[in-house]
Amino acid sequence: MTPGPATTIHPVARRHVLSFVVALTAMLAIFPPIAAAADRNEARFRRLLIGRHDQARVVALQSIPSDFQSRLYALPIIVDALETLRKDARFDRAEKLGQPELPGGVRMMIDFVGTIDRPEATQALVDLLPCDRVTWAMAAIGTLSKNQHHAAIEDLIGLIESDHFENSYGFRFTLARGLKQMNHPAAWEGLAKLFDRVDGQLAHRLDQEFQDVSEDDFGGDKERFQTWRGLVGLSPENDSPEPDDLAKANEILSQDGKPAMPLPERMGLQPSKSAASYAREKRLKPSHYYGIDIFAKRLLFVIDRSGSMRTVVGGRARIQRAKMELITAINGLDEQCEFGILVFDNEVRAWREELVPASEENKRNATRFVEYLSAGRSTNTYAALRQSLNFDPQLEAVFLLTDGEPTAGQIVNPSAILLDILRRNEVHNVTINTIAIAVEPLMATFLRNLSEPSNGEFKEVR
Repeated sequence: MTPGPATTIHPVARRHVLSFVVALTAMLAIFPPIAAAADRNEARFRRLLIGRHDQARVVALQSIPSDFQSRLYALPIIVDALETLRKDARFDRAEKLGQPELPGGVRMMIDFVGTIDRPEATQALVDLLPCDRVTWAMAAIGTLSKNQHHAAIEDLIGLIESDHFENSYGFRFTLARGLKQMNHPAAWEGLAKLFDRVDGQLAHRLDQEFQDVSEDDFGGDKERFQTWRGLVGLSPENDSPEPDDLAKANEILSQDGKPAMPLPERMGLQPSKSAASYAREKRLKPSHYYGIDIFAKRLLFVIDRSGSMRTVVGGRARIQRAKMELITAINGLDEQCEFGILVFDNEVRAWREELVPASEENKRNATRFVEYLSAGRSTNTYAALRQSLNFDPQLEAVFLLTDGEPTAGQIVNPSAILLDILRRNEVHNVTINTIAIAVEPLMATFLRNLSEPSNGEFKEVR
């Protein structure tokens, strides 16, 4: 009989095949539980992300291995969880319950997505931009820009027409900073459009930033760069004709040996001058407060009236000198400004509950209020700063004057106050200027560190 195929296999090879089949059978028996366990872990991970406990979200995110494949595997789960959280109404009630609208764990999820260079990651963040919760939209702007997702630039520029842009200075600031961080020609052009829509402190900041933009920022595209300079009201670079060019022009304009026709005077208004140029010329003539220029259009003076402000220096009480400086600053405000005054000792008191135009009548009323101020009791610096940040969503700058360490309120430790206020100001982006009157070195350091992160000024006086 002719042997079958199986009988032709060498005995040793046959043993290897049998061993492989046995091993494969064993693996197939094991894999379903492994797969099931993986599914259970994934489901648990997702439950932690969308659950009620923000600290659980933080722990879940920290458990993701740092290698790219693990992070890539986690991406769709986190994106799906973000979409679920975005629709969760409990975050709309967060502030009423004394909780942050954007919890730290959700912020970490948004930041995580931004670190993945994939179209689906970019799109997930773009989907958050029109979110009704302004802090969520701002977080998406921040991570898109920090990680330079250039595909999202047009979507960011489109936010200039959004309600958030109109209603919140903090949002306008975040968008301007984000477009700058993109460092891309299209983003600089978007900033030119934004520049035409802002004023006060932000316009001043952008004006300064634009001075440092060069042709290199436009990838060496000279024509595009010069067009952009015109859009932001800057004259074209190197636009003066060379002497040889002037001579050739004179020669062309000479007729039959007659004297050359005079070249026309350069016009005062260059064709490149745009709406931004006019806006720049019409911007506020800055007032001053303790030597600090006031470029903000919407600002708040915060004055310490604690008991130590009675201290007499040079024949005059500190509070009297502070009142004179404040009255001078108020009277010097541009009529386009809106301003407010908070005074604090152990409690905080507002002159008006909202910002008011710097009209002559309002200046007179504010001056009378300041003239009647007197020194009070302890120093609740934390409450004054908290109320300042929440005073008005359009507030651009705070000018805090104090002469001593905090002695009353929910938080009195300067370092704890610093951390809390700087974290809260990430949403508001208010420029915090500080004036220290004869304070100790540690307090001076606290006030300086309060100002510097927001590009504010610190002034120490005696």
